[in-house]
Amino acid sequence: MAFLWSWALGFLLLVPLLIWLYRRSLRPPAESVVLYPEVAMLARASRRNNTWRQHLSAGLYLLALVGAVLALARPTLPVLQADPKAAVVLTVDISLSMRATDVKPSRFEAARAALRTFIRELPEGIRVALVTFSRDAHLVVPLTTDRGRLLEAVDFLELNLGTAIGDAILESIEALPPLSERAEAPDPKSLATIILLTDGRSLGGVDPVEAAKEAARLQVRVHAIGIGRASDGPVPGLPEQYALAAQFDEETLKEIARMGDGQYYFVDSAAKLKEAYRKLSRQMTWRVRQDEVSAVFALLSALALVLSLGIGQLRRRVV
Repeated sequence: MAFLWSWALGFLLLVPLLIWLYRRSLRPPAESVVLYPEVAMLARASRRNNTWRQHLSAGLYLLALVGAVLALARPTLPVLQADPKAAVVLTVDISLSMRATDVKPSRFEAARAALRTFIRELPEGIRVALVTFSRDAHLVVPLTTDRGRLLEAVDFLELNLGTAIGDAILESIEALPPLSERAEAPDPKSLATIILLTDGRSLGGVDPVEAAKEAARLQVRVHAIGIGRASDGPVPGLPEQYALAAQFDEETLKEIARMGDGQYYFVDSAAKLKEAYRKLSRQMTWRVRQDEVSAVFALLSALALVLSLGIGQLRRRVV
C-alpha cells in the first residue's frame, strides 16, 4: 500500500499521547479520595468493572481516528488492469463438420457457448475481433470493446463448406494492430494474440504452417485449440464422407502453436473447451494501476465512530 499524502501519517504520532491521556483520566485525583468503611467490597466491585468492555467505546473511537488519518493520507492499492493496447482475435472454424455430436450437444454449439463465456469473462479494456473460416476466411467483427456486438455475432454464426486454416490465420493477422504500433513494447507478441479453434484439417488455401511463420515474423502469438478427435473412425452426427474432414491434423496445430509462441489444447468435451478458453483469458496482458481507496478507510472510520458513540450511549447510567 502506498500513500499520496504520506505527510499526513505524521498525525498517527498523536495516538500514543491520546492513549496516555485516556489512561490518566481513569485515575481519580488525590483530593477526590474519601473514607469508605467497606474497602474489601469496593475493591471487588472495582475488579468486576475493570473489563475490556469498559474500554471498548474508547478503543473504537481511537480506531476511528486512525482510520480518518489513513483516509487523509490518500492510500492507494495496486489493481490489475487489462492493457488497452492488447488485442485478441477469436478465429473460429465454421465448417460443416462442426455439426458432429461427439462433443455434446455438438461441436458447433459447444464452441459458441465457450466463446460467449470467454467474451463475457475477458477483462474490460481488451479489444477483441472475430474471424470465421470455412472454405475462406472472413472478418466478422473488427477489433472492438463492445461485448454485446461480439456476443450477437456469435449467435448468428452459420456453418459452411471447407476448412482453410492458413487463410484464417492471415485474415486474423490483418485484423490485429501492425507490428509498428507494438514494436516499443517489451514483448510485442503480448499485445497481439490469435486463438484458433478448429475441428478439421486444412483443405485449401494457404498452407497453415506458412501462415504461422508469417505470424511469427510479425510478432503475433497464436494459440491453437483442436476440438473433436484426431483419430480415425466414424464421427457421431456426420455422414461417412465427412469422416476425414472432421479429424483435425493435430501435428499441424501443435506446430502452429509452437511457431506462434502459444499453447495447444486438445478438447473433446464442452467443459474442456470452456476451461481452455478460461486459461487463455488469464494469460491476457495486464498492467498495474494504483487506485485510491481513501473512501474505504473513511467508511471504516465512520463505522467505528458510530459504534463507539452507540456503545458509549448504552453504557451511560442516568439517575
